[in-house]
Amino acid sequence: MTKILYVEDEPFLGQIVKESLESRQYEVCMVEDGKDAVQVFSQINPDICVLDVMLPGKDGYTIGKEIRSLNPGIPIIFVTAKIQTEDLLKGFESGGNDYLRKPFSMEELIVRINNLLFITQSRDSIVGKEILKIGTFDFNTQRFELKRGDQIRKLSHRESELLSILYQN
Repeated sequence: MTKILYVEDEPFLGQIVKESLESRQYEVCMVEDGKDAVQVFSQINPDICVLDVMLPGKDGYTIGKEIRSLNPGIPIIFVTAKIQTEDLLKGFESGGNDYLRKPFSMEELIVRINNLLFITQSRDSIVGKEILKIGTFDFNTQRFELKRGDQIRKLSHRESELLSILYQN
C-alpha cells in the first residue's frame, strides 16, 4: 500500500483529503504542524509527500528542503492557496516535483500522485545501476551528475528524473 505523508494545518480540509485518499487504498499519515513534519517523515518513511506551504511552526518550503536533504528521491507535491509565479518557483526550488493550487479536485491530486509514483518507480527500477552509460555520457543516478570526459554537470532532481525516464524508453 502506498504511504503518503500529508502535512495540512486546516483540520476540515485535511480530514476530507485524508479520508478520500484512504478510500482509494492509500495509507495516509496526516501532520498538522510544520515543526513535526520532518520527524514524522523519518519515522514513517513514506512513498510520497503532500505538503501545504503555509503552516504553523515551519513552512512547507523549509520542510520540503529538509525532506529532500534526507531523501533526494522522494516525490514532493506542494499544495497551497498561494498563486503567484514566484511562489510556484520557490516550491520547485525547495525540492518540489509538483505544485497544486487550492482549491483543487481530489481527482487532480490523485492523478498527480500516481504520475509521480510512476516516475519514481520507473527510476527505482534502474537505481541498481548507479552509473548509466548514455552514448558518450555517464549518468550517475545517485548523485544526479552527468559526466562526459572530465566535465561533470550537476543535474536538478527534475532533470535526473526526466533523463532516467528517457533512458528507459
